[in-house]
Amino acid sequence: MTNLLFPLLLGHFLGDFVLQTDTMANVKKEAFSSRKLRILGLHVFIHFCLYFLAVLGYWFVGGNTDIWLLMGMIVGISLLHLVIDLAKAPVERVLGDSSLVRLCTYVSDQLLHVLIIFLAVRALAPISLDGLSLYAKLCALGCLLIVIVYFVGYLIPYILEVLMPGFNNEKRIVSITKVDGKILLTKNQEAAAVTNKELKAGRYIGGLERLLLLIFMALQIYSAIPIIVALKTLARFKDLENNRAFAEYYLIGNFLSMIFGVLIGIVFNYVLLL
Repeated sequence: MTNLLFPLLLGHFLGDFVLQTDTMANVKKEAFSSRKLRILGLHVFIHFCLYFLAVLGYWFVGGNTDIWLLMGMIVGISLLHLVIDLAKAPVERVLGDSSLVRLCTYVSDQLLHVLIIFLAVRALAPISLDGLSLYAKLCALGCLLIVIVYFVGYLIPYILEVLMPGFNNEKRIVSITKVDGKILLTKNQEAAAVTNKELKAGRYIGGLERLLLLIFMALQIYSAIPIIVALKTLARFKDLENNRAFAEYYLIGNFLSMIFGVLIGIVFNYVLLL
């Protein structure tokens, strides 16, 4: 059943990261309403469709489990996914809105989804990495790619919130010069230390950085890895020189990104050798 486990996990990661819109992600934090149920219903339906495609692929490569049993399993996984997503906001309210709680709920949310899929597949048959089909192997590699680009990309800001509490609540003074759309006067205006636009750009850059790191590790071009660090540092040199707090924030985030990239790269190379 390992040949079904990784396709189902790939379906989950595609649905929860690649195909999940900002609206779907943000509505999980809202109180229960018909709008929330409707949007999460669409989110779970996308998951079900991806699980169904995973089952079809499993059958195409020679799976012999009863199709109705598999359909019942993916329906159950989808319904439990909905329950977990609906429970996220109430749990956060009970535990309190803090950076540590947000980090724990983010990680535990994904762990619960993965555990449910694992237990559902394990209930049908034992799981072993022996005899892994090419289909399952490609799905496992796909899972790692999504984890290294998307999951880690959202995880690092949560960790930084815990390690550097209140950093982004600090204000920096920026110069705005504008009169009737033309730059004429200069006045001081407060802005967040790191804006949402910068956070999103950092997430994309970090994802590409870890993807390059993964490629270099897979190709065993380890000497090229320092180039990634050098390019990022060069691009941010002025900010690092002028803002000590931002420099610390940047360096911790960069080290975390490299650590996760290397660890997932090791797992990626292991899967390649199976």
